[in-house]
Amino acid sequence: MSYVDAGYSIALGVLFLYAVALVLRRRRWERAMRVAEQTAHAEQTEHRAHVEHQAHTEHAEHAEHAEEQTAPGARS
Repeated sequence: MSYVDAGYSIALGVLFLYAVALVLRRRRWERAMRVAEQTAHAEQTEHRAHVEHQAHTEHAEHAEHAEEQTAPGARS
């Protein structure tokens, strides 16, 4: 085997290892992205539920306050 053949073999081996590393890195990034999206979706759903609960509670408090204002004998 000549030095030229050995050089090409080494270069192709390095390129192959680089390609494998890129594939593995891409899979790792895709997995991380899926986890991040699921986490963001869960947090968004939790936040939405909290906001809806808060709005419902405030609405109930306002309705209760309005009833007190319109009740007979309420002060003007």
